Formats: sequence, C-alpha cells, structure tokens
Amino acid sequence: MHRRPNIGARIAAMSSHDAIYYEKRAEAQLALAQKAKTGKAVQAHYDLASAYLDLVYGQDISADEPAVSQAA
Repeated sequence: MHRRPNIGARIAAMSSHDAIYYEKRAEAQLALAQKAKTGKAVQAHYDLASAYLDLVYGQDISADEPAVSQAA
C-alpha cells in the first residue's frame, strides 16, 4: 500500500496556486495516457503524472520496498 508522508508540510511549503497547477498537470497527463497509442507513450504520461504529484505530495513510500535516495 502506498502512503504519501508529510502531506501537510509539503503543501504548506508550496503555494496553493502551485499545488493546484501541478495537480491539474497530473490530471492532464493521465488523460493523455488514456489516449496514447503505444505502451511507451502511456508509461511516459504516467511517469509525468507521478512526478507532478510527487511535487505536491512527496514521493510514494511502499511498505514492501525500501526508500531510494537520489544523489543531487
């Protein structure tokens, strides 16, 4: 099961205007994924939607998988 930690803290650090913008971009990417003709295009749209949602809510954390840190 996926959880989004620190939702309140993440949203508080971002303006509500920015959060709404990124959520709408995620929704648009999901709509484009539904219309995509190839598996690679579908995956690209889902990846973009996920990235937009990560900006608002933080990265997904799975109980089954360890968190992966990304080097800057």
